[in-house]
Amino acid sequence: MRFTVPFAVQQIPLSYRMMLVSIIKDSLRLADEDYYTQLYEARKKEMKPFSTAVYLRNINIEEDNILLDELLMTISSPDQELMLHLYNGLLKNKRFQYRDTYLERGKIRFVKEHEIRSSKVLFRTLSPMLIENKEGKPIPPDSTEYAQELNYYADLVLKSYQGKGLVKQLKVTPVAMQKQVIQESNKEFESQSSGAGNGKQKLYFTAYKGLLELVGDPRDLQLLYQLGLSKRRGQNFGCLEVIREEV
Repeated sequence: MRFTVPFAVQQIPLSYRMMLVSIIKDSLRLADEDYYTQLYEARKKEMKPFSTAVYLRNINIEEDNILLDELLMTISSPDQELMLHLYNGLLKNKRFQYRDTYLERGKIRFVKEHEIRSSKVLFRTLSPMLIENKEGKPIPPDSTEYAQELNYYADLVLKSYQGKGLVKQLKVTPVAMQKQVIQESNKEFESQSSGAGNGKQKLYFTAYKGLLELVGDPRDLQLLYQLGLSKRRGQNFGCLEVIREEV
């Protein structure tokens, strides 16, 4: 299941990803408090079964803020219970607040999902992919380690969702991937760095966006398309769309 949610907003922080997490959490809590508690408290450390992407319309960056006309959020997941709770929660709230930012929700639109039947698929990243090694070092697509690390995350994503990993290892071919450095922050990091004496500290993630060809079992490819493929998928990384399949 996949849908898009438009928000009318004139200004958002440059580090806006945690704002999206806040909207999702608030919506789930509003729809079903017990479900929210299970997902974000009882299973706090588990990977979340969704990915998100954002399109910002007519942007202009001024220092730590982004001026814009509209924010369009895409949410994707094979978990229908999650998506129905999220949809219902979003419907119950027309206006969201994150710190000093106010967002007016528009009409939610469902997007028809692609049904993958081939073992070879060309994907486009709707949100950048964050692939790091065990030391937290970002791995670029042209690295010899990239396929291995991407397979690690793919296996982890599937195990977290369905209890079993990849049917078979993915063959990975980056077609056109560009580097994107993401600036972010959160309350925990801000509190830890508040005494550093350098003002507000920021987190930086080196991610990549573009086109990526994956060859594997169609069942794996379908779930990765729906769940996303990346580290930090719940924070606007790794959302995918299908460009084409090859038989």
